[in-house]
Amino acid sequence: MSVVTPGVKMPGPGPDKAEARRLLCLPGQGSLLLFVANDYARKGLDGLLQALAGLPAEVSLAVVGNAAGIAPFKARAQALGVDDRVHFLGSLKSVDPAYRAADVLVHPTLEDTFAMVVLEAMAHGLPVVVSGPACCGISGLLTHGQEALLLDDPRDANAIKSALTRVLGDPALAASLGAAARCFAQDHSWQSAARAYEQLYQRSLTPPA
Repeated sequence: MSVVTPGVKMPGPGPDKAEARRLLCLPGQGSLLLFVANDYARKGLDGLLQALAGLPAEVSLAVVGNAAGIAPFKARAQALGVDDRVHFLGSLKSVDPAYRAADVLVHPTLEDTFAMVVLEAMAHGLPVVVSGPACCGISGLLTHGQEALLLDDPRDANAIKSALTRVLGDPALAASLGAAARCFAQDHSWQSAARAYEQLYQRSLTPPA
């Protein structure tokens, strides 16, 4: 069996972090986490909100996705006392400004065949905290501590908090993860996927020896 994973378009020039935050009406100061999903429950937003409650007050969270799912999670954020630090942006025409605005992508998904959002964030050079291979397909291609920080149990809010504390508190680690993430994304561009398909077709047309 041959598997060709989805590719990604590498981002071109765009607004810097400060301008992207201004465009999205996000805090100009402090660390910004990013969560992108339409199914907030299945992609693990509740655990992330719990983790956020244990992080310093200068850490905020931007949530991008289906506006219809916001209400119960806004109430959950309020119950956890972090509603002033969670910014629900709804669906965006382009997620690009959100990637540019963020410091870390967090994807504690409970089930994801591949997770394009992770690959897109990596193309922007973002450090990523993501569920391990048992819950997220792309993580089977990643090495913990090299291209991303992988979560053994995405339901464990303390583990999410620990991973975020580690990356937010270590600029060298964040930079290393971001650089390795971008290299990974470059190796998984749509051009690379097209070449893999072409090679697969060529092998299928070659008669057996």
